[in-house]
Amino acid sequence: MATDPEAVDDAMFAELRRHYDDDDIVELGAFVGFNLGYHTFFGSLKFYPMFAPDGRLVSQEESERIYGAAPGSLASDEEAAE
Repeated sequence: MATDPEAVDDAMFAELRRHYDDDDIVELGAFVGFNLGYHTFFGSLKFYPMFAPDGRLVSQEESERIYGAAPGSLASDEEAAE
């Protein structure tokens, strides 16, 4: 949806309609869209995850030490694939 909007085709909607009604599909789309926007916005601010992999709440500084020079939201496609 985020990287290839054309992939959201009639076949995908048909599959969604097997499980959800139209109101649910709209709500799901809004939820996904909001979260993609939220993730992109905070990535552009270079915010790091608030939680360590073990679930502890951590500072931005500690999170940077844990996750490296760029949080996952800022990693290039090549870096994310590694």
